[in-house]
Amino acid sequence: MKIIELKSDAMRVTISDFGARILDWQVQVNGSYRSIVLKYNNEEDYLSDQFYLGAIVGPFANRIKDGRVDIRESQVLHLDRNEGLNHLHGGENAIDKQVWQITRCSQSAVRLELVIQDMWNGYPGALELTAEYTLENNRLRLRVSALSEKDTVAGMSAHSYFNLNGVNSHRGGLEQWLTTCATHVNINDSNGLPIRPPQSVKHTQYDYSKRYLLTQQKGSEVLDNNFIFSNSCSKAILESFDRYLKLEVSSDYPAMQLYTGGHLSEPFCKNQSVCIEPQFGPDMPNCKNHPLGLLPANTLQQHIIDYTITTE
Repeated sequence: MKIIELKSDAMRVTISDFGARILDWQVQVNGSYRSIVLKYNNEEDYLSDQFYLGAIVGPFANRIKDGRVDIRESQVLHLDRNEGLNHLHGGENAIDKQVWQITRCSQSAVRLELVIQDMWNGYPGALELTAEYTLENNRLRLRVSALSEKDTVAGMSAHSYFNLNGVNSHRGGLEQWLTTCATHVNINDSNGLPIRPPQSVKHTQYDYSKRYLLTQQKGSEVLDNNFIFSNSCSKAILESFDRYLKLEVSSDYPAMQLYTGGHLSEPFCKNQSVCIEPQFGPDMPNCKNHPLGLLPANTLQQHIIDYTITTE
């Protein structure tokens, strides 16, 4: 496992070639460093990681019903089903479990590339994937891209678990404040798949247009839903309990999965940290009215996710 550390005056981020994942993220707080992402104590534990800890997930992030995508009448994809009947985060031993190639590296940026072969986990290809992290003072930018030789589906995301109180703090992930400008949310069925159409967040437990402490919001302990943006604002803001440390996650994706770690287990604790995953959304390639994530052959798909840290 190769490890790269990006540094700025405000923070330092440790990235591995295994899953192109963030292993550690430390922020300057009152003259000392605070780790804000969930991590394993030993590097070897990442080899058997079942929580996608800090990893790039995909090629298509989130769930696809029955692992089936109808690209056109004459072409149906049958993707690996690794969560019951669902295809989740690229299938079994997906890109989070692959060794990416580091093709560019400096103190402030690293570029990782991965090529997966035709029909790997059911994805037509070959599929060229890149993840590029760039650290500039208090902002970490992640640029992900995909290019395929054949028509396929793609839409990668990042799966870090954040606790701005400090991952070793006595305060859990639900003792953070959350704000988002999402206007709609996907309500899930019993298989974690969206019940369409999306529901307005107004006057529901999913309305985080105003700042809420997660422990005070109904259902926050089981939150694992996709929030949809319908205007120029596409961000979520997470704050530490004392509101001293703030993380803004913004993206050019149309949605974000908000997950409060309700399925975490040993060596971690349930709800220990919170995931904010910009993406297309669950089963969106199969959305009849507005499918997303379909990638035509020889067409570059590219998205940006920005993580900005501030203190008050």
